[in-house]
Amino acid sequence: MKKTNLFLTLLIFSMIMLSGCEQGNEQGGSKTKPFVGGTRGLSIQFSEGAPPDEVFDGNSYPFDVELKLLNIGEADVSSDSVSVRISGINPVDFGKSESDFIRNQISEDVLATQVDSEGNKIEPPPVFVSFQDLMYSDTLVGNALFPIRADVCYTYQTQAFADGCVSSNPLSPQDDAICRVNEAKEVQNSGAPIHIAEFREQPSGSDKIRYVFKIMHKGSGRFYSPGSECPLDFQTQRREENRVHFQIESRVEDLVCSGLRGDADMQGEVLLINGEATIHCTQQTSSNLDFIDKIKITLTYDYKESTEKTLLVKKSLN
Repeated sequence: MKKTNLFLTLLIFSMIMLSGCEQGNEQGGSKTKPFVGGTRGLSIQFSEGAPPDEVFDGNSYPFDVELKLLNIGEADVSSDSVSVRISGINPVDFGKSESDFIRNQISEDVLATQVDSEGNKIEPPPVFVSFQDLMYSDTLVGNALFPIRADVCYTYQTQAFADGCVSSNPLSPQDDAICRVNEAKEVQNSGAPIHIAEFREQPSGSDKIRYVFKIMHKGSGRFYSPGSECPLDFQTQRREENRVHFQIESRVEDLVCSGLRGDADMQGEVLLINGEATIHCTQQTSSNLDFIDKIKITLTYDYKESTEKTLLVKKSLN
């Protein structure tokens, strides 16, 4: 009986330990995936009660408008690359000037979400942007509704990694070749609103391979050339909108890409039409070995998103 009890005790203990190990593994993500992923950059929200749902007229009810910026993507956002504009209400009506509703930079960087060496997701702290002491100065005949909108422009980046195959015989690989040229490749994208959605490698002769990349906008905002600061005037918008900067890095030399605006072979500006663009790159391969080429692509762009709320201004009773 004692041996039976001891066996049952050890069995239960082993099951508890095994369950604990399994739960610990579930808490972490994959150790081989470099990114959390996702299609968002910054999450932009009004803080609770700022603005409130309703205020009163006649300079009787001061209130704040405060934005909460949380970086749920995987690129740090520099404080001097963020601009914020409040629109929908006339600043004069609320005791402010036009410049009071515009911030061309913020007080601190908006840090990215990260993945540690065990695959665990590390969330960053939010950053707050405040517009303080607004008061509706006029006297209303009756209650009135006003839209309050915050537009945020920021510079963002996408990092994408994929494995290219450098083959000694790209046209006729051996059955047991360590990698193959003529196939679609998996792409790992960092959390960001623009992705490298597809990557296909193809032979282009006995000593040349072709890379075909598809860039795709997956977010809900608008994007522009990096450094353009999400322009407001129509002519500049037409010139700068739907453009990203593309840069590819490879450990193998003689990589040349087409479809890029600029003089460089491996980087330049790309125009996305209907949210998509395709880039073709060719690479000379004179290797006598088969091996994996770790390819890195960086997309850089200015991104604009908004949040909006309706404010009720009530008539004060004298």
